[in-house]
Amino acid sequence: MRFPLLLVAATALAACSQTHHSHSDHEHHASAAASFGSQGPVTPWTHLNFVNDPEAFQFAIVTDRTGGMRPGVFSEAVDKLNLLQPEFVVSVGDLIEGYTEDRAQLASEWNDFDAMVQRLDMPFFYLAGNHDYTNNVMAEVWEERYGESYYHFTYRDTLFVMLNSNDGGETHTFSKGQVDWLAKTLKDNPEPRWTLIFTHSPLWDRENKDRWGEIEALLEDRQYTVFAGHHHRYVKDQRHGRKYFTLATTGGVSSMRGSRFGEFDHVVWVTMSDDGPIIANLMLDGIWDEDVRTAEMRDRQNNMIDRGRLSAPALLHRGDFTSGTAELRLTNDADIPYTLTAHLSARAGFTFTGESHRTLTVPPNEVRTLPIEVASLEPRSGDHNAIDVEWELEYQQGDSPIHYEGSRTLAVSREYPIKSLDNIELDGRLTEWQTGAFFTAADNQYLQAENWSGLSDADFSWSVAEGDDYVVLALKVTDDNIVRSESQDVWAGDTMLITLDARPSTRRRLKSTYNNRVPGERFMVLQPPAQGLDGDLKGNPKVPDAIQQVVHLTDTGYTAEIAIPHELLNEDHGSQWDGLRLNVLLRDVDPNEPGMVGREWLPSWDYEGSIGGAGSFYRE
Repeated sequence: MRFPLLLVAATALAACSQTHHSHSDHEHHASAAASFGSQGPVTPWTHLNFVNDPEAFQFAIVTDRTGGMRPGVFSEAVDKLNLLQPEFVVSVGDLIEGYTEDRAQLASEWNDFDAMVQRLDMPFFYLAGNHDYTNNVMAEVWEERYGESYYHFTYRDTLFVMLNSNDGGETHTFSKGQVDWLAKTLKDNPEPRWTLIFTHSPLWDRENKDRWGEIEALLEDRQYTVFAGHHHRYVKDQRHGRKYFTLATTGGVSSMRGSRFGEFDHVVWVTMSDDGPIIANLMLDGIWDEDVRTAEMRDRQNNMIDRGRLSAPALLHRGDFTSGTAELRLTNDADIPYTLTAHLSARAGFTFTGESHRTLTVPPNEVRTLPIEVASLEPRSGDHNAIDVEWELEYQQGDSPIHYEGSRTLAVSREYPIKSLDNIELDGRLTEWQTGAFFTAADNQYLQAENWSGLSDADFSWSVAEGDDYVVLALKVTDDNIVRSESQDVWAGDTMLITLDARPSTRRRLKSTYNNRVPGERFMVLQPPAQGLDGDLKGNPKVPDAIQQVVHLTDTGYTAEIAIPHELLNEDHGSQWDGLRLNVLLRDVDPNEPGMVGREWLPSWDYEGSIGGAGSFYRE
């Protein structure tokens, strides 16, 4: 059952007390609530100031469940909340996977979610995240099921404001109407003992802050605290003398590296006092206070560990691999030193030379490397994970040591030549390409492979060559039913996804995991012509006009050529480009089949099962 907002608000208002109590009133009430036998000059207790202020109350917050949901986590949280018995539960959004205009799919996902929160003994307050409220259809479904997408209520003289950070025409934006509504709401509730703001996207922590400055200006004369989600990593911050919390996950995608990384599944337990909310993070592995990860710790982690700073670039080889020198690359962009200890272990078929435990201190604003001599017991072709590295990093913050631990994998990856091809005619027909130069899709399928009926249903091969002014990709696609969607969702039809990385070698050889990705690749999505629509090439970042593509329909599907100018590759590289990393995937949608079928050359680079450096090419 969903709790109607007007009913909840009315109940909360009725329960709300308009009288503040002094500390002495609290002590008197606490002591009067208990009785004791005769007390001598000493007693087996410290004092009798019980923490039972009648105006204090407890509620819980749940955070991101989706964006790569890990099944069972949120359901477990529901059961644990019933054990904890908060007075109510508040969300910060991303409750379903969403991102679709399919009403049946949305109904199924919302029904599954509602069934879980119906198990709660206490009220649950919904809030819209970008996975819940993105397009017009999702907005209509939200209004039909839950009413307003932003609202407020009061409880025991505390004002709760539930904002929708996706109603401004695109994700992570606020409409003017919502900001005007907030101004009126605050005017109508001028002096609560505290104001709590809930929003999905922490816009204060994004480059495009949209209208967040206007919202903060409306709040500046009152005591308030802000809670958000979206980033899937916990951070406590301070702005304008107030506390801002970005919460971790309650089942959403996460590398789960632990509390110091801000990556954990939790519910937030809030005790509301006259001095503001008291925060406890309740996790499966313990209870932490609100300083589990501060903005200062976040920044140092970023400068010591994340975004490729603690990295293991793949060891590239041409032909068969026998031996070579890999390295653990340590970049410290922080203002203090740290010490790293690495524990090495070889995968089956590989060995390394030297000690298995190695320690190195990295000074501030410097780069250090740990060389690792790697050998294969027999010559190997292709891509392989060779050496596992378990690491521990520690630095001193004041009187306290801050400790992190994690892992990296050193990979051995094949590097292919980019052949030169004279007189490429960009017509999409591929007559000048040699058949033997093409790479074929892997034998495995992914994404609902049960709908794949064989090579005639969905298959591809591809090649790459260098011309005078361009690097050209050639695609051959087999598809018995080409589907194009007129919606903005490129994944609603047939597509070829091309990933291209022309950055320097130390960057493009990294494994692009969720927690250590260094942005800089180009993602291009080719949509074939169908249903009167021309072939289209979209991308992230936006495909420059200098990139050209031509698609040619065939009896069995289509062929295509995509030309990327050398000047653009030089720009991505920062100088004359010397190599590329490439990957190609096919996604096939057929009528009357749920979801899509995928074919791949290599696993998508952000998959945990991918291998660092795989798909590397060099200029001959």
